[in-house]
Amino acid sequence: MPIPLSGNIQTTPLPDILEELRKSKASGTLTIRNGNAVKSIFVKAGEIVFASSTDTNDRLGEILVKCRKLSKENLEHALQLSRKAAGLKKMGAILVENGFLTPKDLFNGLKIQVKDIIFSIFLWPQGEYQFEKHLPGDVIMLQLNIHVLITEIIQRIKQES
Repeated sequence: MPIPLSGNIQTTPLPDILEELRKSKASGTLTIRNGNAVKSIFVKAGEIVFASSTDTNDRLGEILVKCRKLSKENLEHALQLSRKAAGLKKMGAILVENGFLTPKDLFNGLKIQVKDIIFSIFLWPQGEYQFEKHLPGDVIMLQLNIHVLITEIIQRIKQES
């Protein structure tokens, strides 16, 4: 039975939604809302390619500092440069262009960010979801295997409980 394009993750669990998107080779944006937090998972041909979040804990810079790939000082400097650029440049580009991060570390940091965002959604007790068959043009294509990702998330939940 196909999963509805919108609903609640209490009644339609996130793993079921992601598996349906994978099986149907869907492309688009799965948006999940819980209170003021909005998190989106971007899917292309059934594979997760990126994720975004309005939660400040999910920001790339914070994740890179937590992973010890970036110092707090360099993050602060990059944030100042970002404000001067008035949103015309993405944080990752600023970090690489200014030598705070290698392109490889940026790529690995983005993968960690995407996994952390999706992991955090798995911990939500409730949330409204909606899938739209639209993929923004500026999405970075990371290609994450849904089965591997869900397995990693289950292991992480077991470790943290």
